[in-house]
Amino acid sequence: IYDGRDVGRPVVHLIRDRVGIKPVYFTRTSRGEWLFASEIRALTLHPDVTPEMDRTAFWHYLTFIVAPAPLTLFKGIFKLPAAHILTIDHCGEATAREYWDCVPDASKTLAEDEISEADAVAELTRLLKQSISRRMVSDVPFGVLLSGGVDSSMNVALMSELMSRPVTTFTIGYEGKDDYNEFQFARRVSRRYRTDHHEILIDRKQMQDFLPLLVRLQDEPIADNVCIPLYFLAKLVKDSGTTVVQVGEGADENLLGYWWCEHYRRLYTSVYRPARARQPWWRRAAAAVTQPRAAISGEGLEVQRRAARGEELFWGGAVCWWGDRRAWLTPNRAPFRSEISCPVPGLLPDSHRTLDSHAVVSHYIGDLTGRLVEPEVLQKMPYIEMKLRLPEHLLMRVDKLTMAHAVEARVPFLDHDVVEFATRLPPSYKLADATGKKILKKAAEPYLDHDIIYRRKQGFGAPMDEWFREGDFGARCLAAFDRSALARDAYFDNEHFRTLLKDQIAGRASASFQIWTVMNAVLWHASWIEGREDCL
Repeated sequence: IYDGRDVGRPVVHLIRDRVGIKPVYFTRTSRGEWLFASEIRALTLHPDVTPEMDRTAFWHYLTFIVAPAPLTLFKGIFKLPAAHILTIDHCGEATAREYWDCVPDASKTLAEDEISEADAVAELTRLLKQSISRRMVSDVPFGVLLSGGVDSSMNVALMSELMSRPVTTFTIGYEGKDDYNEFQFARRVSRRYRTDHHEILIDRKQMQDFLPLLVRLQDEPIADNVCIPLYFLAKLVKDSGTTVVQVGEGADENLLGYWWCEHYRRLYTSVYRPARARQPWWRRAAAAVTQPRAAISGEGLEVQRRAARGEELFWGGAVCWWGDRRAWLTPNRAPFRSEISCPVPGLLPDSHRTLDSHAVVSHYIGDLTGRLVEPEVLQKMPYIEMKLRLPEHLLMRVDKLTMAHAVEARVPFLDHDVVEFATRLPPSYKLADATGKKILKKAAEPYLDHDIIYRRKQGFGAPMDEWFREGDFGARCLAAFDRSALARDAYFDNEHFRTLLKDQIAGRASASFQIWTVMNAVLWHASWIEGREDCL
């Protein structure tokens, strides 16, 4: 926004929305020029911008499968964090500040005797209807991405109440992979609400042929294979004549819907809290546990080690290379060390400059410890997700892959009124008896069949575990890794990664998440940094 009200002292404001639905990138050239855009590739077209990898951002990417804002994997190019405003004055100097934050706080959390479950369900339903209605304002055709899960199905149900014509819906599946497909549930919702329904199937060859384009469309790596179906689903949307779609992102984060929410609650109660309560000498001993013992003891010991070091239990919903796995992949930290110079004073936290991904988590948590209701992990989890995974991963993937077809995705579950209400709810209304999104599921009961509401969450992911073993895909990934500059420059223990990939191809391992995180970076680096068209 250009503000010229003060004659002779104009300013420019760059603003990112509250939850990070849309990205904002910026850089400053050696001549002092400020460049900004909604896509990194637009900035790289400037003659003074040469693509170079930010090695510290790459370290954090391997942890979080994205670079935490304001870092990007391009050295000198930054992304504005969600709910921030960057102001550039008439002298070319910049300042940044956060203008909104949904901070969980025990003093603001409603107790069960302050709001009944029935009243909470009614209010959530009202807010969702309001949010969906706000996002139906459009002068072009709009619809819903429908997986058949409770989130997208509620989008369809509530939108149907607000419309006089059928809702247009879209679903994707995988050729020959019935275990991954949710067509039967999406079709039932479609029949109930008489939607104008569209479906598409994709296969491994389409995925494989698409990957060189994917790493260009992403701008920087987003190591989530959901990017693949999103691209083809957005193409289906556009081909149908639809330009705007509503999506279900945000419900699981706000309302503790993932399976691991209950998992971390149990770890917090049974392992983490008792370990934090022990004496300092034990903590020091546990922090020094050797790798072989850790490899045998697995997650429980890693949790004890985090407690012993005073680290947070929960680092994020898509943490990839961590603990001993990380030590095996990147035993040498030297290639990742770099100096980062940010042109906006105070925007880049010291935590992001280090090769310590927990410092990033700790920065987001700030001073919340002691201000939360117990179990505090149930409030910390959605807050960390709102700071990192939602804006830089989930919403980024939606924006990049839908906008590739000039389709706009809108996110009713992340309306700020919905988010602020969800934050204040008693944790027991969100997660109880191992049931996540409890309040949303209660709200859905008048609208959806019981088995659709309460079936196990399936997710939207592609069958990468199997695709790595089919055709020549795994072999081509291995060849791409071997010729990558990332392998040549010793960022990884190359033999360890080759063995892991070969075991995946042979069916001896199931590590597609970890492998795809590395391969996404390998293909991106080959295309963007090395300038090779034959990245795969």
